[in-house]
Amino acid sequence: MDKAVEALLLVREAREQGGRRLPPRLISWLWAGEAETAAAAGFTADALRALDNADATLPAEAADPELPYLSLDECHLARWRGSTLARLGSADAIYQLERSLDRIGAEYNRARGGLHLDLAQALISAGAPDTAANHLAQGHDLAIQIGSVRQQQRLLKLAA
Repeated sequence: MDKAVEALLLVREAREQGGRRLPPRLISWLWAGEAETAAAAGFTADALRALDNADATLPAEAADPELPYLSLDECHLARWRGSTLARLGSADAIYQLERSLDRIGAEYNRARGGLHLDLAQALISAGAPDTAANHLAQGHDLAIQIGSVRQQQRLLKLAA
């Protein structure tokens, strides 16, 4: 079985088994994870449906004392939506990612680095390699700064 499909099945199982016993923010996070893995597996309709469910289950309040280490709010969910749409090759990814980049806090360097790489991917898909190069450079700087091997490997693939 393909690793992306296997990951999708695992995320779905976790969400389904947790059901309504889980805090709403965690359910939203699992829906977003399902969207990302569905996109990686090439299941566009499933990815889009999961993104809509992530939006629908995200609580309005910014913080959840039950989940102090889970940073998921409208900005982070828009970032996740943009990343998923970029993976699907959707032009809508650029809008979502630019919007997220403007709103994300300075303390989220790893997420900011990923945003730049997602935006580069979306811009490359949209035929704008010169604009993508700027985001690749910024993503590179952040990946080096935080020591993210995964982002550095992704950067090499995107730059090729």
